[in-house]
Amino acid sequence: MDISSDAAICNAEDYEKIERQRESFVASISHDLKNPTIAQIRALELILKGKFGRVLPQQREIMEMVLDSCKYMNSMLCSLLYTYRNEKGTIKLNNEEVSIADLTVECVDEMIYMAKDKEIDISVTNSADKEIVHGDKVQLRRVIMNLLTNSIKYAFRQTKVFINVYNEDNYTCFKFENESPYLSEEKRKKIFARYVSFSQSDKINGIGLGLYASQKIVEAHGGEIFVESYEENKNVFGFKIPNDEYLKNSERTVTF
Repeated sequence: MDISSDAAICNAEDYEKIERQRESFVASISHDLKNPTIAQIRALELILKGKFGRVLPQQREIMEMVLDSCKYMNSMLCSLLYTYRNEKGTIKLNNEEVSIADLTVECVDEMIYMAKDKEIDISVTNSADKEIVHGDKVQLRRVIMNLLTNSIKYAFRQTKVFINVYNEDNYTCFKFENESPYLSEEKRKKIFARYVSFSQSDKINGIGLGLYASQKIVEAHGGEIFVESYEENKNVFGFKIPNDEYLKNSERTVTF
């Protein structure tokens, strides 16, 4: 009797069982989250239409931001559900013209109150002559949101975050620079890996999936994601996407 072969079969079966359970769990949670998210969207739309009384201009501005955030979350949940139901972790990327500059402004507007809570100023510069890329708007927005959230979360209080959209060779690029703890070379090598997070040591919540997913999405668009760190506590994160019609005439997918 080949005990090692039997053990290998058992281990493979156990692994497949765990994977099925994981997929079912994620799909179930995503489905359960969709209902309250849709309820929030409908409630906010009714409030903004004045169904429950007059909405002040300052209130409208905040509610519209929250509504946009809820709609974004709903689109992400739909994408996640599709992934686990149909493609076992693979998402087909849409082919459309996307303005990196416009996406950046949208994301900054959504995160402005998170920045204000830490007394952080955000400065956005668009020096790109070509800011349009061909890709999946929802997924590229996800990348910018991940990077922007990190830029605020890890930045020191009462500092500035500098964001730049620019061109480099045949690429449209996005990057942020902030004042935050220095990342050693060892950390930089691991920072885009799955489930790797240094947030615990920094007393910040995180599970290490945002940067991993961002790298997968950027690479699926034919681009690159990067990180630079300086000992004077300055960090730079960013990505670049080809300006050519990389996705326009080809079917692309991203697997997480």
